[in-house]
Amino acid sequence: MREQFLHFIWQSHRFNHNNLQSTQGQSITIIDYGKANLNDGPDFLFAKVLIGEVLWVGHVEIHTNSSDWDKHKHSDDNNYKNVILHVVYIDDKPLQSLSIPTLELQGLIPKSTYNRYMHLMESTAVLPCHHLISEIEENVIEMYFQRLAIERLESKVSKIETLLEKFQFDFEQVAFIWLSRYFGTGANSDAFEQLASTISSSWLSKIRQDSMGTESLLLGSSGFLEHLSNKDDYIKSLSYQFEHYRHKWQITPLNAQWWKWKLGRPASFPSLKIAQLAQLLNNTHSIFNLVLDITVLKRALSEISLHPFWENHYHLQKPSVNKSKGLSIEFANKLIANVTVPLMIAYGRHIGDNKLIEQAVEILESLPEEHNNITKAYTEWGLPNHNALHSQAILQLKKEYCDLKRCLSCQIGNQIIRSDTHHVREPQNDFFIEYI
Repeated sequence: MREQFLHFIWQSHRFNHNNLQSTQGQSITIIDYGKANLNDGPDFLFAKVLIGEVLWVGHVEIHTNSSDWDKHKHSDDNNYKNVILHVVYIDDKPLQSLSIPTLELQGLIPKSTYNRYMHLMESTAVLPCHHLISEIEENVIEMYFQRLAIERLESKVSKIETLLEKFQFDFEQVAFIWLSRYFGTGANSDAFEQLASTISSSWLSKIRQDSMGTESLLLGSSGFLEHLSNKDDYIKSLSYQFEHYRHKWQITPLNAQWWKWKLGRPASFPSLKIAQLAQLLNNTHSIFNLVLDITVLKRALSEISLHPFWENHYHLQKPSVNKSKGLSIEFANKLIANVTVPLMIAYGRHIGDNKLIEQAVEILESLPEEHNNITKAYTEWGLPNHNALHSQAILQLKKEYCDLKRCLSCQIGNQIIRSDTHHVREPQNDFFIEYI
């Protein structure tokens, strides 16, 4: 029996309340279950419980076994001095150190609830509840997707706000870092963010008039111009310029270990993405203003023109067949969803402009949906993916709930476990008779 499941049972009141008694024989009536505690200390705070004929107000602690109280040394912790009820699945050991009543839940929890919970916990499917999704009302899923998308946005905005504090609220620098992060798709996102963090946006403004200046600065700082055997004139020119910048700004290039090559397609190789990013930066006077104007950003991305060297290269040292290296509209939409929208929210908060925050969410809702392996799998099981907000919700659902088996914290999983309409290996008896 898992303790997190017992927390769910207590919070959702999913146990037989008839003639409740403590293990000491006292009658128990629960008036208020208390508020879940997300910090250190008892599991539920400020509960109200009628024990015998006395109404107690205090905290509730939940364990799988009563002996866990001693294992966790709660008697020596002042945080637990106001506990009024110890709720356990099994009272395996009478505790001399505990004077408060103990409520044993064994035999009181519906088997159907536990079986549904374990079915989800033991599932190996990407979406553990996929066969039951159709039972959840569409409006419930839509409202939950709104919350999931906001959760994901909040996570990004929080990281942006951390960067703003680090760089003294320099929105130009932070916009450069955040844009770079999402240019480096997938496995190289952290490397791109680290690269941009080592380059001052003020340097970019000083060398913008040089057609190859930004490209040499970024490729050199990434470490890609170190120890090259390719003697192409383009490579020589980049290396020569970077040596000047290296000494001028005391640049230490990133180590090769930062970069991942095997996990992506050639079009996502970091050397090519850096060249594309450099051309985008070279054609704008303000990275922050560029990112916040989605019309200008889309046009700038579509107009990126690389040096002829890249016509038959994805990598600085390995030639390839000639192929267009333009950026797709799908890539532009991903940048808007992951860069423009959270930056707009962070800026709106900074200047106290709620309309800007609302506009950011509206932009997310107006963008077309993302198509990837994750969204494809989840939509095949009946979940909506009609716009970018839905796509962000699906990514949040998978990463923060399905992958971690946090079904009890997921509104969809929670409702499935609670519902009496779902039958998974349904037992004959309504309540547990013996230990599982």
